[in-house]
Amino acid sequence: MNKLLSQDEVDALLKGIDTGDIEADESPGGRGRELDAYDWASQGSNIMSTMPLLDVVNTRYSQRFRNALSSVLRKMVDITTVPIKTTKFKEFQKALPIPTSMHLFKIEPLRGMGILVIESRLVFSLVEALFGGTGQGETHIEGRDFTPIEKKIVEKVVQVALVSFMESWQDVHPIKTEFVRSESNPLAVNMISGEEVLMSSHFEVELKQPLGSMTICLPVSSFQPIRHKLAGGYREDDDDVDQLWVSQLTDRLLRTELEMDVTLGRAELSVRELLNLKKGDIVLLENNYNHPIRASIAGIPKYEGFVGRYNSKKVFKVEQPIRPGT
Repeated sequence: MNKLLSQDEVDALLKGIDTGDIEADESPGGRGRELDAYDWASQGSNIMSTMPLLDVVNTRYSQRFRNALSSVLRKMVDITTVPIKTTKFKEFQKALPIPTSMHLFKIEPLRGMGILVIESRLVFSLVEALFGGTGQGETHIEGRDFTPIEKKIVEKVVQVALVSFMESWQDVHPIKTEFVRSESNPLAVNMISGEEVLMSSHFEVELKQPLGSMTICLPVSSFQPIRHKLAGGYREDDDDVDQLWVSQLTDRLLRTELEMDVTLGRAELSVRELLNLKKGDIVLLENNYNHPIRASIAGIPKYEGFVGRYNSKKVFKVEQPIRPGT
């Protein structure tokens, strides 16, 4: 049977540990236990393994964008897909050089915002290729911003890229991309927390020789409502984007207050009779007190019933609902 220590015994035990007369237990559970290090950045690898359809979307996107970009340049380009990686936003942001062609876009109805990054080398290669060159010319990009012509051409390429991205998602989950703005300084983009984990899709663009790379980054949190789809588990309620949001919206609707109008009856009066009305006059209504009257909501008849009193209050007793069209 266990024996409880008295306060004096507890004090003596603690004093012995402090002076070294009593050795502290270094067994597992004590201070000497070795702790396993956990890398919080490694959570991305686990996330990717649960959403394999993202690789399918990436493959479709590379094919659609290749065809669309080849049509714009009037030259056959090749796009190679690199496996999706995960990274924190602050690390991704610091790794980008200045200037960088960054473009923010919405991915409705999903939450958050995506980033499309076109490597500076690819920007100049596309400009040269669009004007009839090979895209292999050397351009010094350090210390200068993009020219208006370069920005205009990149804007056209971005629109093509976003349309192709939207089309590649149609069979998995329809989305709508909407361009927001462009930035050349990565440090000016603070759309999410620096600790937010991004899924980074990297694409290499080639025209006989490599021209440069393009990257699409999306917050992992944006895909939480459709995570079961990206895992391949389609359900009958796939049209519900966010069940929590739907539940909250339903609760708000059910608690919405409506005004009910009860028509006691009607009477026709001439202008003369209306002008001659005075206090105490009685206006006869067409309804008989034995006949049910109608209650309307927003001008639409909904119920039939009778008026009366209950605990000194005027009330309306519902007899039956009114069917639409009756």
